[in-house]
Amino acid sequence: MSDSSPSPAQPTPTSSPIPHPQTDNEGNTGKDTKPDTTPASAQSPPPPTPKLRLHLQDLTHPATKAWLTHIPDPNAAINTALANIVTYLYTSPSPCPSPQTACSSNDYIITQPFFTPTLPGTRSVTFIVRGISGVAYTTGTELDSDHKEIHFSLSYISTVNSTFADPAAELRGVITHELVHCYQHTRPTATPGGVRAPDPPSGLIEGIADFVRLKAGLAAPHWKRPLNKAERGERWDQGYQVTAFFLEWIEDVRVGRGAIGMLNDRLLRIGYVGEDGEGRGDDGFWEGLFGAGVLALWEEYGVYLDLLEK
Repeated sequence: MSDSSPSPAQPTPTSSPIPHPQTDNEGNTGKDTKPDTTPASAQSPPPPTPKLRLHLQDLTHPATKAWLTHIPDPNAAINTALANIVTYLYTSPSPCPSPQTACSSNDYIITQPFFTPTLPGTRSVTFIVRGISGVAYTTGTELDSDHKEIHFSLSYISTVNSTFADPAAELRGVITHELVHCYQHTRPTATPGGVRAPDPPSGLIEGIADFVRLKAGLAAPHWKRPLNKAERGERWDQGYQVTAFFLEWIEDVRVGRGAIGMLNDRLLRIGYVGEDGEGRGDDGFWEGLFGAGVLALWEEYGVYLDLLEK
């Protein structure tokens, strides 16, 4: 990939509308082009079917009416979001063509994204629309972590209803973001000796949630797609849309379809650790997946963006 060895063929970008560098009269960009090796088949589980509940704290509040107006069928909106989560986090390209091909998410260097999709065991999700500050948040219940609650702000719904050109799209985007938190991996469920794996950066967790939202076509109107290095953000783990656009570049340009699903899967298999199984994974975790450390990828992303203006 971006290490000293020659880069293997990668899929060409698909899906999200990332602009590409201008070409010369020969069609060259000054960088090696990669043939389209997008696999014809993919494997993914069916969308999850948790028990869904909706609690409206105040039926007299104007924002409650706005919620029901813009999300008239909550079950359909939630199931669409769940289907998008499976598409963008739990769909792997076809398996390795041969046992000799290193493309498992547990291998040190991969030639194409590949993993065995494994959804978390979330059994129920309760949406609670109530008076809180902020936008929304997700938490486990007192029962156990397999039962989730998504708390949605009435005041934010009021703001969306009165100021957004497409309130329904914004509310579906927030629903999608919060549901990702119910169905993404952050660490192994069990580790040797019961030692807790290091937490991944919170910005990565939020970035993955907004990555799914972005890929689902539900980007918030205030998000600004970076067109050069100066616009990309201060840090790769800044979170939310900054990290989402970075992850989108990894998936659509740098590596190929399934890359972020493979990253999510690796958090389940080994956690955010280095290749030796110890320490945080800012280097080894990313090198094992994509052949380069995260700071090298972040720099390469900036170079790519600057090429867009040339």
